[in-house]
Amino acid sequence: MRFSLLLFVFLFFASLGYAQPEFGGLPLFLRDPGQYALPAKPRLLPQPDLAKAREKALQNPDNPLFALPLALDFALKDGEVFHLPKGGELYLLYLRVPGVKGLSPIFGDWHLPLGGRLYVSDPQGSHVYGAYTAQNNTQSGRFRTGFVPGEEVVIELYVPPFGKCDPRLLRLDYLFEEPAADKALSAFGFGTSDTCHYNIHCPIGFNQTEVARSVCRVMMTLVEGTGWCSGALVNNTAQDGTPYLLTGFHCQDGYTPLYDLWRFDFEYEAAGCANPAQEPPYLSVLGATLRAGRQASDFLLLETSPVPASYPVYFAGWDRSAAVPDSASLIHHPSADIKKISKDTQALVVHPQPITWNNNVTTPANHHFKAVLDLGSFEPGSSGGPLFNQDNRIVAQLHGGFPGCEQVIIYSGRLFYSWDEGVDSTERLQDWLDPLGANPSFLDGFDPQAGNLSLSGYVRKEDSTGIAGVRVVLGGDVSDTLWTDSTGFYQFDSLIAGGNYQISCWKDTLTGEGVSTLDMVFISRHILLLDTLDSPYKILASDVNASNSVSTLDLVEIQKVILLLSNHFPNGVSSWGFVRSDWVFPDPINPFSPPPETEISVSNLQVSMEGLDFVGFKRGDVY
Repeated sequence: MRFSLLLFVFLFFASLGYAQPEFGGLPLFLRDPGQYALPAKPRLLPQPDLAKAREKALQNPDNPLFALPLALDFALKDGEVFHLPKGGELYLLYLRVPGVKGLSPIFGDWHLPLGGRLYVSDPQGSHVYGAYTAQNNTQSGRFRTGFVPGEEVVIELYVPPFGKCDPRLLRLDYLFEEPAADKALSAFGFGTSDTCHYNIHCPIGFNQTEVARSVCRVMMTLVEGTGWCSGALVNNTAQDGTPYLLTGFHCQDGYTPLYDLWRFDFEYEAAGCANPAQEPPYLSVLGATLRAGRQASDFLLLETSPVPASYPVYFAGWDRSAAVPDSASLIHHPSADIKKISKDTQALVVHPQPITWNNNVTTPANHHFKAVLDLGSFEPGSSGGPLFNQDNRIVAQLHGGFPGCEQVIIYSGRLFYSWDEGVDSTERLQDWLDPLGANPSFLDGFDPQAGNLSLSGYVRKEDSTGIAGVRVVLGGDVSDTLWTDSTGFYQFDSLIAGGNYQISCWKDTLTGEGVSTLDMVFISRHILLLDTLDSPYKILASDVNASNSVSTLDLVEIQKVILLLSNHFPNGVSSWGFVRSDWVFPDPINPFSPPPETEISVSNLQVSMEGLDFVGFKRGDVY
């Protein structure tokens, strides 16, 4: 018997939620089209051979390619260039690919400076992604966004007066309309799954809302295209929150994955049982590393990029014993839609024969559970979704089966074989999920939100060097003081949920450290308008007498420190100043107006928060 392989369905229009951290706002070309107008016509790129694209997709109907790559190599500075009145530059790259249904850019040399902002949108502003900032920088130097519907895309990059970056557009993934697996391209995404699905917060999932927090939608970037699966964060015996994510091996089998560009969307779900009228937001993590995988039991284990402490995720427990579940639940994202739950209320069976899938892969006997769903169903995009037993522990991940709304049968690869059947750590789960060598048959889940809440961040110089020994003060409902470590890191623990807090920084040691006559030369040239200091932080650092300006009086005080006539700056000014890192200077040449914010406030704390960062500058030290 030949089984239908539930391989992933490739992305069409990415949802308009929060893809990776986004910081809102609108591109300048939309806010002020009179001054920053798009070119009259977009740059025309060659039309892909859509007939060949469709032919390629139909070569393997169980594994269709809906989004294909268009290789490019454009510097964003190749577009329109605007020099802003208050300094800085704006680059607009306006592109058109005829005949396609949507476009998604992939960037290289992705290193945005502090204050830099990038947006991706259609020319009308109906679909806007961004702003992306330095907080979106990646270790690999590559980045991608969701799809913009239509033939045209606008990429806007703002570089602040003293920032440097040169991201390149390496690829545009394009969409074309082609039926596949009895579904049109336009039938994937929010609100498009079958009507026989149940949202995760329906009554049938009443006791699984906790474990459901482990499940995410997975957007896969491949050399050959882009696609969807489902997956789940899993606990390990150290219970340390290492972000191991379990999904299906077949999700990428036969393709060339670019794991650093895979995206994991958490909390993409309805708030209640009914389908919402508007698409809900989601929380994303970009990038992963392959840890292990094996075709026989169809498992793939990734380690994602760090999951922010503010994300209310859960690390699911698992059962790798030979026990057959009395009942089971599948939690998944069918058709790349919001999170759903399906159930088999009867005992599962171990499928006793090999399974030959429609991609000509044969998996061994006994490696899969067979379940007949009583409630709900599955669809393309559900692949890799976790199968939970009656104790809410993962026992398998979805491989494939016979979808629909009646007599739905699923086959899921068993953890029993995924645990230790492989020849080494690249083919088994044991090495990763049992770092303590405890060899348990099962493990319960881990909830990082169950303990006390925390607030954390870094205090760094403008060049991202950590500043040690900064006194970080917590005020509000809890008062505390601590000092940054050698990397500039701080963390306040044991905080009260619902509390209001304020964080500020202070350091006043070694006033003359780093201060020299060369600094006086640079400040003098700035005062005489001969050579403006190339950073708002350097301008702030020049104001050592707290006059909210830079003048010869500052030079007098700096000279006193250099000559050891004074060991402090006047008017109670400390040797270091600090600004919250997300502060955007409206006028970088005059960073005193309005005064930059030096405190971070948090109201009604509900989850742990990280990334509460500050930029520090040594007063008098500008060179």
